[in-house]
Formats: sequence, C-alpha cells, structure tokens
Amino acid sequence: MKNSLILVGTQWGDEGKGKIVDYFSEKFSAVCRFQGGHNAGHTIYNDEKKFVLHLIPSGIFYDHVSCFIGQGVILSLDSLLEEVETIESKGINLEGKLRISRYCSLLLPIHAKIDQLREDNKNKIGTTRRGIGPAYEDKTARRSIKAFDLEDDSLLEDKLKNLLDYYNFQIENIHRAEKFSYQEVFDNLKETYSKTSKFFGDVTDSLEEIYEKGNHILYEGAQGTLLDVDYGTYPYVTSSNTLATSVGVGSGFPKSIYADVLGVVKAYTTRVGEGPFPTELHDENGEKIAKIGNEFGATTGRPRRCGWLDLVALKYSAKLNNLTSLCVTKLDVLDSFSEIKVCDEYEIDNEVVQYKSRQLHKVKPKYKIFKGWEQSLGQCQNYSELPKEAREFLEFIEDYTKVKISLISNGPQRNDLIHR
Repeated sequence: MKNSLILVGTQWGDEGKGKIVDYFSEKFSAVCRFQGGHNAGHTIYNDEKKFVLHLIPSGIFYDHVSCFIGQGVILSLDSLLEEVETIESKGINLEGKLRISRYCSLLLPIHAKIDQLREDNKNKIGTTRRGIGPAYEDKTARRSIKAFDLEDDSLLEDKLKNLLDYYNFQIENIHRAEKFSYQEVFDNLKETYSKTSKFFGDVTDSLEEIYEKGNHILYEGAQGTLLDVDYGTYPYVTSSNTLATSVGVGSGFPKSIYADVLGVVKAYTTRVGEGPFPTELHDENGEKIAKIGNEFGATTGRPRRCGWLDLVALKYSAKLNNLTSLCVTKLDVLDSFSEIKVCDEYEIDNEVVQYKSRQLHKVKPKYKIFKGWEQSLGQCQNYSELPKEAREFLEFIEDYTKVKISLISNGPQRNDLIHR
C-alpha cells in the first residue's frame, strides 16, 4: 500500500463512507477532510453508540490518529463548535488532535438564510439549505471571510460589512425578508472563534511532516462523484469538486495525489434532492430498500430516493477517480430480495449510449437480473462464506467496472466487514 489512501463516494453521496473511514483510520496516522462543508453527514457506530459527523474527520475516535480539515472545506464555526462540544462531552479531548487550516473560507448564518430563501423559490435544486452554495460563491468571487481574518479585527470589520451589505440588499429587496445585524454577526464570529481558535494552524506543514516520516495519511472525501460541480449532474450538484483529483488543492498538500483510491458504492443507489436518477424505483421495491436501509439523510433527515445499482454511472466514477479498489456497502439490505437488478446499459430511442450527465434525464436503463440469496449475510466473516448468488452479484460488478472489490460491508456495526 502507498503512504496515502484517498476515499471517495462513487454515487450521489450517502454511500456509507463514514464507517469505512472509521475502519481504515486505525491503520493510519492522520485523516484529512479536503472538500465540502457541514452538508456532509458521516454516520459512525462506536461502542454501539451512533455518531453523525459533519466536519470533523471520522478518524477522531482513535487515540493515535491526528485529524485535519484542509482549506478546501467551507467551515461553519457554529457547526464546528457544536461538533467539538458533542465529541468532548464523550471524554475525547480534541486539543492537539484536531487541526484546521487557517485558509478555510467561513460559512456564516447569512449564507444559510440566502440558501433557504433560494430553495423556497420554484426553481429549487434540492440543497441541504445549509448555505454551502452561497459560501462557495463568495470564495470564487473573492468575498469570503477566511479563518485568518478573525485574527485582525480591523480587516474583519471591513470585509464583514461589505459581505453583509451585499447579502442584505438581496434579502430586503428581492426576498422581502429581515436583514442581518452587523454587530450580531460580528460578535457571534468572535465568540465562536475564541472557543475554537486553538484548533487552527498550518495543515500543509503538518501533513508534510507526517508524510516524510513514512507515516500513512487517509484523505476523506464528502458527498459523491455524481455531485461534483464539474462532472456531476449539473446543476443538481454540490458546490465543490468531489473527485479524488481535488485532494491536492483541498488538503493543501500536493503529494497527497500519490495515493491509492478506494471508491465506496452502495449495493443499490440513492439520491437526495432534485435531479435525474435513471434507476429510481417508484414501487414496492424502492419502498422496501428505503425501509430496510433506513434511507434518511444523516444531515437533513430527508428521505432518500432509492433505486437499483447503476453500473454505467459507477464505471464513469471509476474512470474519473482512477479507482484502485472498491468497497461495496449495505449488501445486507438486499438479503430478502428474491430478484435483484443492476443497470448495465443506457438507451435513448433504442440506441445504446454511454454515460453523459447532460442526457441522464432521457436515458432508459436496461437491467441484468440476478437471483437473490434470500438469507442473512450477518454471520458471514469472509468472502467464501457468502452465498453463491451474492458472490456472482459482486463479481459482475468487478467484471463490469474492471475494479477489484476489496471490502464488503454486511451490516451497520464497525466490525461488519468482509475483506478480500
């Protein structure tokens, strides 16, 4: 194995990455988040307790692991503080264990308000309404408040006044809503930063030091490939680059690209929010998957749309991320199905077409049907113990994508994993 591993979602997010990062973290010296914001929701079961992490890397529960948040992450100080207090209330001291880049752009309550007002419009995208898009807009438009701005009151005052003027004009004149108070926003920023400033520092130098000592670093992606702002189902995407190739910029450590890449994929497909979804089910099978898989967003609580596994989209993700291996999660959700389908072809007007995000709303999925295994996988501890039907299903995924499956999740607990 190389010094680094990049872990990414291959679908529309919610693939179960948190559990897999938690598992791999034991083998690494450091874990680094490199994009997204607190719209991510990574669910982890630790000592039979459920934790949902939105910003802090999933390796935080191991004593020997240092955790980093790179500058590619849009940071809500309010969400960070809430998460820190929740974790520390469980007896985990984060000082000296968590480091956040001072170059992170900050997400303010006014960003969330703008996001919500836009989503209440008839042209909604289906965002988490947490302000991620507006905050990334500010970063690109050079309006962002950076974490390091909070160390200079004079600079912060000027930048914050300009930012609030920009958004308050929209809030009052376009959305007819109540504008934000400068003093309240300023005071809240200073207060939350005073409680979290000890976690900020230079992430690049720290990662370089760990890497040069020959220690291993795990890079934790958020959301999924099909939500990438450039290569996803635009405009129904997130506001950051979610691919493995964005790790160098997002972490601030260019050598991070010399890594193996593990893609996490569910044994079926889900999506939250608006946008095309070729294999979506509107029948009892979709309802059954949602119920057994407990398919509700870890961040928003919204019910997820469910469908069969889309191998055309997965092959596209494998190519974009240069995957070196796959992890299949939630295989056990399909335990009671007598028949399981996977999409292995798209058609438009009876003509086979390749994956193109701009055409997804037109495609008709063609399916290969597998006989279900109709038994619990919960007691299986190695690959050979899996039913023949489950192995055939997995091996077809490998053959189609040309990527080896190295890990299979057969239950929600951190030890419910089968290795190959």
